[in-house]
Amino acid sequence: MLQPWKGAFAWLAIAGTVIMIFDVNAIAGIGSLVFLLSTLGTFIFPSTFTIDSEGIHAKHTISAKYYTWEQVRMAKFFSDSCTLFSRKKVSLLGSNGMRVFFGKQAEDVISTIKSHLLEGTAT
Repeated sequence: MLQPWKGAFAWLAIAGTVIMIFDVNAIAGIGSLVFLLSTLGTFIFPSTFTIDSEGIHAKHTISAKYYTWEQVRMAKFFSDSCTLFSRKKVSLLGSNGMRVFFGKQAEDVISTIKSHLLEGTAT
C-alpha cells in the first residue's frame, strides 16, 4: 500500500457502508462487503508486480493478472502508477486494464515498462 492514510480511509468507508446496509438487511450487507472488497481490493491490499522480457505479472491478495508485451495496446502513465490496456480504445464496459503501482522506484519502473512496450503502443 503506497499511502496508508488512503488505505485507512478506504477501510473506514467500506466498514461504514457495510454496517449501514447490514443494519437494513444482513444478506445485502454481506453482498456489499464482497462487492466492495472485490472492486477495491487492488487498492487496499498489498500488490506485487514482476516485469520480465515476456510480460508483466500483477499479484494481488484477491486476484492475479498477466499481460504479455504483445497484449499491451495502450499505456497511460501517472505520477504514482500506470495503467496498461489490452485494447487501443478504452471501454467503459468491463475491466480491460492492469493498474501498476510504482512505489519508491518510480523512475526505474517507468523506464523498464517503456523499454518493453512494442513499437506503435499508444501512450
